[in-house]
Amino acid sequence: MKLILFFVLIIINAMAHSRPSLFVVTEDLPPLNYLENGTLKGHHTYLVQALLKLANIDYSTAILPWARSYQIAQTQPNVLIYTINHTHARHEKFQWIAEFPTKLSINYYALASSEFQNLTLSELKKLRIGTEYNTANDEYVTSNGFLNISRVSHIRQTIGMLDRNRIDIVIASPGQVEEAAKEQGIKLSKLSNVGNAFVGKPSIAVSLSTPLSTVKKLKEAYLQLSQTVELCTLMELDKSLCTQ
Repeated sequence: MKLILFFVLIIINAMAHSRPSLFVVTEDLPPLNYLENGTLKGHHTYLVQALLKLANIDYSTAILPWARSYQIAQTQPNVLIYTINHTHARHEKFQWIAEFPTKLSINYYALASSEFQNLTLSELKKLRIGTEYNTANDEYVTSNGFLNISRVSHIRQTIGMLDRNRIDIVIASPGQVEEAAKEQGIKLSKLSNVGNAFVGKPSIAVSLSTPLSTVKKLKEAYLQLSQTVELCTLMELDKSLCTQ
């Protein structure tokens, strides 16, 4: 009996001192988070990695299509997701850790040769618009009554559709458009920003079933990080794009 009790105490002690573990999910969203030669990089990736190291949390990472990352973070415990826009519709679906100090303007883009310049919101709503599944951009165009929405799994597909005149406009950030155009072999000068949709709140969140103790560690670590490190430098982000 004493031997059994001894081993029980060892197990309890090991559990008490074990480090929490997280499954970190993200998407291919350069320059914020992306895979290069098998290594996960990006401005937001560097901050998340520093945060998890400071919080002393073990983790594994997967870069997945956004819809898949979003679904995992909504349905499984101990999941951290980034870069996720903090919106009103999403507020109750996650536990929010912090907002990245990144300026993120979400705009409408059209072909520079098009006639879709200086249109009102009501006029934009009548156009064929491209967006990604389950993104904040998708939420925005849906909730604002856009009539003809083409949803795809990645922004690069919408840029290709725009180039082939299959849609009229795309909703995306400047960084997304620049990277997608590069991947599609489309000159950036061929595209034009025809209006702002909203200002994003790129954030870090964890699933609702993640223990509060883990949430507390992450929030405390982020606060410590923000007070001791210049986050723009840590993220290798130009200060003109940083809010810190």
